[in-house]
Amino acid sequence: MQRNLESRVSGRAPLADCEGKLEGALTLLKGYGIECDLTCGELLAYLSGPTYTGDTVAAEQIASDDLLFLHEVAEACILKSMGYEMDEGTAVRAYPDAYRAHLRAMEVELREAERRGRANHVRERCRDLESYIEDPLLPEDARPAVAELLQRHCR
Repeated sequence: MQRNLESRVSGRAPLADCEGKLEGALTLLKGYGIECDLTCGELLAYLSGPTYTGDTVAAEQIASDDLLFLHEVAEACILKSMGYEMDEGTAVRAYPDAYRAHLRAMEVELREAERRGRANHVRERCRDLESYIEDPLLPEDARPAVAELLQRHCR
């Protein structure tokens, strides 16, 4: 079940080859201790809903960036493991757990980028992480996780 991503993900292009990409991402995530049963329908529903921040990402960016795709799959799996159902309202309904899941997914994304030698990707995501320190939506108990990610991957 593929559909166009409209709310959280800007643009109207469907996520190409979702099944193949999802299978690869789920296999890779097992190596990081994250396992779940996630369908393309669930992932696309999750990505098409609004976020607690109002952020959007181009569908083409998710489809063309294997690390961003991995991040989104990890985030959805982490939220599923917390008991959330994947649908258009999950990211908003799951806040602040969604932010915590995002940080755990960021750890996986950064580790995988480092393993692949993608230093530019790491630098770009480190800039994002630095901005989280000032984010009023960052749960207070998640501040140490941001500091740890910065120390481990961005120094």
